[in-house]
Amino acid sequence: MCGIAGLLGLDVAPGPEPEDLVRQMIDLQSHRGPDGRGLFRDRQVVLGHCRLAIVGLGEAGRQPMTSRDGRWTIVFNGEVFNYPELREQLGGPFASSTDTEVLLAACAAWGVEGALGRVAGMFAFALWDARERVLTLARDRYGEKPLVHFWDGRTLGFASEMKALAPLHDATLDPVAVDAYLALGYVPAPLAIFQRCAKLPAGHLLRLAPGEAPRPVRWWCPPRASATVNDGAGRQEALREQVARAVGQRMRADVPIALCLSGGVDSSVIAAECRRQGHRPEAFTIAFAKQDPGALFASKVAEGLDLRHEVIEIPEIRIADELVPLAGLYDEPFADSSAVPSYVLARALAGRYKVVLNGDGGDETFGGYRHYEWIAAKQAIKAMAAAAGLCDGAGSGPAGVYLQSKVTFRAAERQQILAERAAGNVFAAERSALWLETTEENALRRALRTDRHLGLANGLTYKMDIALGAFGIEGRAPFLDHRLIEWTQGLADGDLVCGSEKKVLLRAAYARELPAEVLARPKQGFGAPIDRWLTGPLRELRQALLPCPLLAPGGQRGWSGQKLWTLLLFAAWARQWRAKW
Repeated sequence: MCGIAGLLGLDVAPGPEPEDLVRQMIDLQSHRGPDGRGLFRDRQVVLGHCRLAIVGLGEAGRQPMTSRDGRWTIVFNGEVFNYPELREQLGGPFASSTDTEVLLAACAAWGVEGALGRVAGMFAFALWDARERVLTLARDRYGEKPLVHFWDGRTLGFASEMKALAPLHDATLDPVAVDAYLALGYVPAPLAIFQRCAKLPAGHLLRLAPGEAPRPVRWWCPPRASATVNDGAGRQEALREQVARAVGQRMRADVPIALCLSGGVDSSVIAAECRRQGHRPEAFTIAFAKQDPGALFASKVAEGLDLRHEVIEIPEIRIADELVPLAGLYDEPFADSSAVPSYVLARALAGRYKVVLNGDGGDETFGGYRHYEWIAAKQAIKAMAAAAGLCDGAGSGPAGVYLQSKVTFRAAERQQILAERAAGNVFAAERSALWLETTEENALRRALRTDRHLGLANGLTYKMDIALGAFGIEGRAPFLDHRLIEWTQGLADGDLVCGSEKKVLLRAAYARELPAEVLARPKQGFGAPIDRWLTGPLRELRQALLPCPLLAPGGQRGWSGQKLWTLLLFAAWARQWRAKW
């Protein structure tokens, strides 16, 4: 976890102004990296960095980092988890023990795409080639680390967080992005909530010279499922080997590591694997009440594995005081209520740990969500409903039907909320190709792929990065190891979901280490009790913020539950960010 920022362009003139601007951009995200700052300048480019020291804690790990020959300079946010293996392949010499230096040397030796193909990690970085006068921005496969940019026709600005771009734009809303938020509860890349801003999509890179417009291209394409690779009796042991590598490499750090233990299957498997490898991370659990079922299951897992365990209760009475600043913490409106417990967890760990493991990605990798049950039949019914006009998605293909059947507000409702600001359906074919592209042939695989590359890469990873980054903490998710996910693409559907049984192979592979009642526990979300909050402690705040003046009053009346929560979070966010049309 670090923060990066920079400028590239024809208007990046000599003198202190561009450097001062990049320093300001770093200051705005200094929470991400409290352990050091650095700046690099080479005519029309300025790079900045704030560091959270986790691997190689000494001064040799400072960034920006320049290669020995002076050609390459990098600012890097994230981790290369297989850096010792890459370091051995490269041979050295190396001046530090950091993964940053290994990544820099890999790009110099193998080219950017060659290095990216070998890296197992989570990352967003900027690499300046002083000889060719070209800047490359790159982002990891599943969007674990964010990268946003601004373009005004002459100058490119980029950063880890949108708040760092605030000095470059005037907070004018993008109506397509607002439409996306009302549909999904988040704004997916490449969209950004403010005009002239954009997010680099996961698995993409930008390569440009001063004055060139940003045009993202893919550097990685997710493989298609093929149920032949891992068919056989050794699947359980092979899966354990994949999980062991993912967990083991994510335990590499020069600082202590904690564990987010929810009491569900995914975090419990990670806890069991840590213990099997001889690690004993302290475990933390968020609870909404003293007898929270998740906390009870988590305590049972921690006790069985002999882990220190702390339960952190969320005091409901404080939610009204915390919601508006929490909404403003996120760079864009964000309606996933699990942002609340994620934030509380991060705050509790602040100053105690710099790294925490979590189970993110387990549901999208192994098939853990309830909507995967009997999904082929469900999607057939929804396709017929869409064709009859009973739900959105008609004519958008199976992936489009799946996505639009899950939206918060339907297209007609969003039109009513945005009124004259409406810019058309965000899921129109010319806008949604990146999110809906899939070659998977069956309903389960299409759903898994869509959830991984849309919801996970734009919502879940963003939520955790912002919540943890606010307190200088790095989250690591073993189930987002791309090698593990690609391995699961070779499993039969029945190893993932079979009728109402989910995560079939994962549960079987860890049956010896974990209590049967934990493995048999139905999927429980990490969300907050929003219905109770909206009619209780948030009642006055709701009355103060809604109707939001940026939206049509008539379109905001009569909603409850998730729809009301989505409008309230937008209003709270817009007030904090002083957004405008």
